[in-house]
Amino acid sequence: MFDKYCLLPICCLLLLCAVHMKLEAQMPLITVADLTLKIPAKGEEILYYGFAQGDEILFSFREEEGRELTEVAVEEYPGNTRFADYKTAGVKNKSIQVTKKGVYVFRFNNKMLLKGRVCRILIQRVPATDQTTGFNTKVEWMSSFDTTYRIEEHEILMGYDTIYTREENWEFKKSAQEEMVVFDKTQRVFAKTSLTNDNRTCLRIDLPPDTETKAKTRRLTGWAYWIGVGEEAGQAWSENVKMVGSFAQGVIALYSPLGGLVAGLVSNLAIPKTGEDVYYCVLNAENAGLFLQNKAFVPLDWGKGTGGYGKFTANPQSTFYICLENDNYLQAIDVAVKVAAIADVKEYFNKERTKQVINPRMQTTRVEEPIITPVTIPVTAE
Repeated sequence: MFDKYCLLPICCLLLLCAVHMKLEAQMPLITVADLTLKIPAKGEEILYYGFAQGDEILFSFREEEGRELTEVAVEEYPGNTRFADYKTAGVKNKSIQVTKKGVYVFRFNNKMLLKGRVCRILIQRVPATDQTTGFNTKVEWMSSFDTTYRIEEHEILMGYDTIYTREENWEFKKSAQEEMVVFDKTQRVFAKTSLTNDNRTCLRIDLPPDTETKAKTRRLTGWAYWIGVGEEAGQAWSENVKMVGSFAQGVIALYSPLGGLVAGLVSNLAIPKTGEDVYYCVLNAENAGLFLQNKAFVPLDWGKGTGGYGKFTANPQSTFYICLENDNYLQAIDVAVKVAAIADVKEYFNKERTKQVINPRMQTTRVEEPIITPVTIPVTAE
C-alpha cells in the first residue's frame, strides 16, 4: 500500500500536464482590423472581411466622444443580418459564429445632419482549427451579371374591322337681321306734389341674350327706344308706322320704326308736338339707383320734352333702365315707352354624311425580356 504522502507529487504532476494540454489546445485570437473611422454627417462607412467556417468573430466599437451612432450592423453577405444595434455609442466583444466560409459586412451609419462621428473599431477572429489559423480575411471584388426579367406586353396586328357611321355636317344656309320687341308699355308718372307716390320711376329693360346652337346663332347688334307723353303719343307713333308702310316694297318693310332706326334706314322719328313734358334718361343699374335717390348720376342718353328717341349700336348691355321724372306739380302724366333690338342671325343645315372608319384589330401578347446588369460582388481571397 502506498503512503498517502507519496501520492501528492504524482497528483501535482498530473495537474500540470492537464493545464499544459489545455493551453496547447486553446486557439489564438487573431486581429482582423484595428482602426479608427471617421463617419461623416448623413454618411455611412462599410467594411468587408472574409471569415473561415467555424470562426468566432469578436466585434467591438466605441465612439471616441461617447456620442451615439445611428446604426451599427454586421451582415453575412448577401443581406443576412447577424447583429444590429441602433443609437449606440459602443459595442464590446460581440461574438458571432461563422457557420460557413463567406464575406461579412460591417456597417456604420450616421444620420445626424450636422456632425460626423469618430469611431474606434476592433474586429478579431478565433479560428476553429489549426488549418484555418492562417485564413486570408481580405476581400476581392469579382465582376458578375445580375439577371432580372421584365414582362412586356406587345400588340400584334390580327386584321382590320371596317364600320360605317353617320356624322353631322353643318353647312351655312342663310343670314339675316331679326328685330325683337323688347318693351312696349305706357307708364304713369305722378305729380311732384303727390303725397302717396314718387314723381320719379325707372323701367328695367332686359335685352335678349346672344344664343348659339348648331342650327342657329343670334348676335345682338343694337337697340333703340322711343318715348311719347299723353294721348298725342299714340298719334305720333301711328305716323311712324305709316312712314314705314310707305316703303313696303323696300328693305325697311322688314322692320318696325325702331328697327329701321337701329338698322340705319330711318334717321328721324315723329314725337308728340304738344302736351306735357317729361324728363327721361337711359342709365345702367348703378346710376338708376342714384337717380331714384335724387343723387348725382351719369346718363348714357337723356332729354326733356313731349317725347324723344335714341339708339345704341356699340357694346350693347344686357340690362339697362329708362328713368322718367315729372316736374308738373299738379298733374300726373302717362308716358309711352317702346324698345326694340336688332340681331344678326345665321342659320345652318345638317347635311349628314357617311363616314368609313377602319379600325385595326389587335391582340395582346406577354413577353418576358431579360435585363442583364453588370455588378461587382465581394468574395473571400481564398
